[in-house]
Amino acid sequence: MEELLLGLLAILVLTVVVLAPIAALILSIVLFRRVGEIRQRVARLETAARNVDGSSATVQAEEFVEATVIAGRAVPPRPEVVSASPLPSPQLPINWELLIGRKGLGWVAAVLLVFGTAFFLRYAYENQWIGPLGRVAVGLLTGLALTVAGWRYHRRGWRIFSQMLSSGGVMVLFLSVYSAFGFYHLLPQQAAAAFLLAVIIESALLAVLYNAPALAWMSLLGGLLTPVLMRSDTDQYQSLFTYLAVLDAGIVVLALWRHWPGLATAALLGTQGLFWLWHVQNFHPEKLAWAIGFQLVIYLVFVLHSLTAHVFRRRMAGWEDLARLLLNASLWFIAAYVLLRTDYRDWLGLLAIGMAIVYTVLGRVMLGRRPDDARQLLTALAAAVGFIALAFPIQAKAEWIALGWAAEAAALWWFGLRTRAPALRGMAAVVAGLAVGRLVFVDTPHRGFELALPILNQYAVPALGVAACLLGSVIVARRFWTRLGRSERILTGLTGVLGVLLLWFVLSADTYGYFRALADAQISGEEAVRMRWLGQVALSALWSVYALSVLAVGFRRHVATVRWTALFLFAMTIGKVFLHDMAGLKEIYRILAFFILAILLGLAGWAYQRIQVDRQTREFDDHE
Repeated sequence: MEELLLGLLAILVLTVVVLAPIAALILSIVLFRRVGEIRQRVARLETAARNVDGSSATVQAEEFVEATVIAGRAVPPRPEVVSASPLPSPQLPINWELLIGRKGLGWVAAVLLVFGTAFFLRYAYENQWIGPLGRVAVGLLTGLALTVAGWRYHRRGWRIFSQMLSSGGVMVLFLSVYSAFGFYHLLPQQAAAAFLLAVIIESALLAVLYNAPALAWMSLLGGLLTPVLMRSDTDQYQSLFTYLAVLDAGIVVLALWRHWPGLATAALLGTQGLFWLWHVQNFHPEKLAWAIGFQLVIYLVFVLHSLTAHVFRRRMAGWEDLARLLLNASLWFIAAYVLLRTDYRDWLGLLAIGMAIVYTVLGRVMLGRRPDDARQLLTALAAAVGFIALAFPIQAKAEWIALGWAAEAAALWWFGLRTRAPALRGMAAVVAGLAVGRLVFVDTPHRGFELALPILNQYAVPALGVAACLLGSVIVARRFWTRLGRSERILTGLTGVLGVLLLWFVLSADTYGYFRALADAQISGEEAVRMRWLGQVALSALWSVYALSVLAVGFRRHVATVRWTALFLFAMTIGKVFLHDMAGLKEIYRILAFFILAILLGLAGWAYQRIQVDRQTREFDDHE
């Protein structure tokens, strides 16, 4: 009997302390609305009376002047009004009182209600006013009452206030159900999870009915928190994966129904976060099939969302949608790589190629159904190009990765020229930059000096292939020169210079590495020094011959840029001979280096004397 009285007393205190302010707030809003309606009715009656007197037009003009002066705009005096046509309504200043009263106070009241309920339940628990069952019942009744009240006010047209009440009700219901499981142990895990899922579905339906993104975000947040709050001692990964897949499917349907920014992306990121939290704590190879299957389902759910929303329903894809398209592909492939690399590493390159094919097909579908959405098509093609580029470091040996990227860049460049697609040419430039960067900064420093043969070795063959792809792309571009803009022509010319220098760099590294390997193989120290000296002479001779060859190509093709590149290489050779060879080589090797350079420089000077450079340059400029 005493416990019953304490329970009734607690309900009474809850009603007075928590619900009374809300009721007072509702009554004040109702009274404020009725006062506003009375004022509007009086204003209409006064206007009608003035119209009867025949002076309505002048009065309207005066009211307009008065309203514009109040709004802070200077209006010149109007001439005498003849017509009684309605005047445009002025732009009045923001009524901060109404803004705070209608929106601010309501949201603050909803937040205070949640905190007040939590503090009251804690206070009642500490003072033993009611038992655990009574506390949970009070929370459930309060949450249901707020939700029902929100629905009733939504039907009356109180959009903002109904969302406030419903949001507070959903939060109270969520806290109450979790308290019944986590604090008081009144419900088993399965029943608590079912109740929480019902609350989540309720908030999602209310979000659709109210067109309220705040309720949708609450539904998503509650859905992602449920697996964390419902943790148990055993790993129930099958139930977890099924639940998260259903949650994401529901969020995708909600995002298709109501296009609320950020909701689908947050669902994708939250799901992946929960998966990797599970992976760190509970993954075992026996669970591989469920883990990879779950990741595949999540990937397909969001791919279907992109297709349905932006291809079949023809909604223009925004930047967030495009970023989510790439993010979904990246997260799926990262998960597949981590899960499969131990037992299926040899197949991961094929998986990357398969993903490239998937996004190529998606791009074809987008081109057929949404040719107006170029950004979406470009994003799909970028994903395909990225997966192809990713296949090389996964599957190929280290020294062949740069060649694979260079070949891909050359293919993209060719298709970009043939189809007049600057986007493809831009992708080609990016991939080519990756190839050159890897060759220069990764492959060359780590190639070692085990070069048994010059040129025909594991370093030089793929490296020369990279340079050939660059130079071949520049040569092909000459056939489509008129299709390139001014900036692309300049960049193409610079790429040609880069290809020439890259070829020089590869030949130099290979020559130096070959003689360094010969020196290291010698038993005698004196013989090793002689091999190094001979290598420096060979390097100087290579630079001289290469510079002369580039100069000959420049004369043959009538390209001044190539000739300037040859002169730069001659300058590099002269600097090496005077600064390094003259001081570091033995007399006979020094003499040999000087004679070789002198003969080749003489040939270059003779070529400049024999060929009319000015006329060739003018002809080439006219051809451009």
